[in-house]
Amino acid sequence: MKKYLFWCIFMLILLLYNSIETKILEDIQHVSAIGYDYVDEHRMKGTAAAPFYPAGIDVQPLDAFFTAVGHTFLDILQKQQLESQRKLVTGRLQNFLISKELAKHGVAELTDPLGRSTDIGRDVYMAVVDGSVEDLLTFKYPNAPTSAEYLSDFMERNLKDMIPKPTVHVFLDQYNGFVQDPFLPIIEKKHDHIRYKGLALFKNDHYVGELSNKESYLFKLLYEKTKTGTDQFSLKNKKYIAIQNIRSKVKYKVSGSQDDPRVDVHVSFLGEVKDAPSISVGKGTLKEMEQAWSKGATVRATKMMNKFQELEVDPLGITEKARSHFRNFDKKAWDQRYPTVPIKFHMKIRITNTGISNK
Repeated sequence: MKKYLFWCIFMLILLLYNSIETKILEDIQHVSAIGYDYVDEHRMKGTAAAPFYPAGIDVQPLDAFFTAVGHTFLDILQKQQLESQRKLVTGRLQNFLISKELAKHGVAELTDPLGRSTDIGRDVYMAVVDGSVEDLLTFKYPNAPTSAEYLSDFMERNLKDMIPKPTVHVFLDQYNGFVQDPFLPIIEKKHDHIRYKGLALFKNDHYVGELSNKESYLFKLLYEKTKTGTDQFSLKNKKYIAIQNIRSKVKYKVSGSQDDPRVDVHVSFLGEVKDAPSISVGKGTLKEMEQAWSKGATVRATKMMNKFQELEVDPLGITEKARSHFRNFDKKAWDQRYPTVPIKFHMKIRITNTGISNK
């Protein structure tokens, strides 16, 4: 019996081994970043950045790009393959870009294959590009060996402190989900570097509006608890102050009925003054700073919420809070009521340390 069991397990391992496609590193070329520009109603242009690693020890990677026009993600990838000296694989894809023009026309046909693909990881970063994706990806940036490496550094080490993590996983969950509209960062090529511009707002799979980079920091405070970022505001004397976030929390409270709902958003913010030129920071000044920030942030949050309701988008996921609160939630009735639902913000800050010398 033991002998029979041994041979069964051996044959099973052998079968599984032979069914796995073997990929020899020297025979493949990894696509690190891929992006798409709008061509016309039925076609788009895809650009893949697949750095080439020459043979040898301690060699620097070389930029390599493949561009093709096609109708679908796979159609374009197959055309790009025709120009590559090695087999292109997407198993180590790090960034997925979409031009703003393409996003305005809808991205469902492009992003749906991402959810089904077993080759593309769900933690791939996504962004909307203001301008040409091809120009941004193929530019030779002076402070990185390859453009793909520069883009990855920018997305992973910089954007994560400014906005909620913008991955394929998050985008698809929001898009395919029931109760939240997607959002993505907007980036652009400016001179010889990449710049973060703000947040793109989507209604289903279409870009419908955006937030500025300053608005998007406030958006992060309203979206999730965070320990990053710096906010700037002014006092009555027009003196500007920069406050670093030590930690912040946000809590949503839904009340009323489905016919007459109300939402209260409570944000608690623990901050530290990092820059206050020409201001003597004492106990009285700190109190004035806290009041000024709370008042200003409330105005900005209300203005932002008005924009969401006018565009009929819900990137903060308020619909999910309502669905959790009301029994027998009527999604259709909520969608009709959402633009006029009273949503009130309560922004509370406490400044513990100034982080600067008193004058």
